[in-house]
Amino acid sequence: MAIITGYDCSITIADNTFDNVVGSFELSFDSDTLTYNSLDGPRAVAGSESGTLNISFAYDSGDSPSLFDSLWTAKGTLVVYTVTAGASTFTGSAVATRPGVPASADAVVECSVELGLDGMPTQGSATKKTAIK
Repeated sequence: MAIITGYDCSITIADNTFDNVVGSFELSFDSDTLTYNSLDGPRAVAGSESGTLNISFAYDSGDSPSLFDSLWTAKGTLVVYTVTAGASTFTGSAVATRPGVPASADAVVECSVELGLDGMPTQGSATKKTAIK
């Protein structure tokens, strides 16, 4: 399983882009390898590939706009994501999933949700962000 992690993640749901909300992400891929026996011994053939985007973010229900509320409402539809790790960006779409509802007194509560990828992302070069002065 290949894993790409970071915190530079943008998610677009309907007309809202959430690019400063995600605290961390994990983009992971899994390949099924088909094996068979031949006269020369076992052989492997590439099978299907799937992936997930796991994100963690502060519980922001009630904010306008809210990533939590947007994911809750968009459940089962496609959302667009872009993640940056080092010199590469990965862009694609994923299926929205409802996050769990966390609760904790006197603390910032963090949500985590796993979104199934709709196909494999497109890899591109990252654009260097300008430093804040």
